[in-house]
Amino acid sequence: MNMKNNSELRKNICDTNLFRKTKREYGTTYRDHFLEQYKVAIQGVDYTSKWKHIVNNYYLTINTVLLAAVGFSASQYKFALPDATHQLIPVIGAFIAVAWGVTLRNYNNVLASKFSILHCIEEHLPLAPYKTEWELMKSVYGKHPRRAFVDGLVPMMFFVFYILIYFFVN
Repeated sequence: MNMKNNSELRKNICDTNLFRKTKREYGTTYRDHFLEQYKVAIQGVDYTSKWKHIVNNYYLTINTVLLAAVGFSASQYKFALPDATHQLIPVIGAFIAVAWGVTLRNYNNVLASKFSILHCIEEHLPLAPYKTEWELMKSVYGKHPRRAFVDGLVPMMFFVFYILIYFFVN
């Protein structure tokens, strides 16, 4: 699908789903309610972003504990950890890294949808700060800017660490 078709599809979705009533159909409070709903949409983006950071901290904590366990299990002083931990901990860690990556991708998809909604709303406002930010990022980073590219690399790095630990730490 080319860029023009995507733009037309996006506009059609916005017009069909987001703008269900005209100002005349809604009444005199249309503009006030419109701006309040825009503020709520912005808060939704902020709320989702905060939860994404909380989830990142959660997974980072789990990985820190697992890597510490790997260190203990591989140390010359055995801390009453069975030999199976050499294989079990990296396997668990690899699965957690994959789950972290999938979770981040889902949060990024939700955020992208929320920003698209803001862009739709901004088409009817005097200023479009979020749409402008996106266009500026595209001008610097190319056709498809990825705000959270580094985000996705961290779980992948942990996955690689766990695979290396599985094969090379005894």
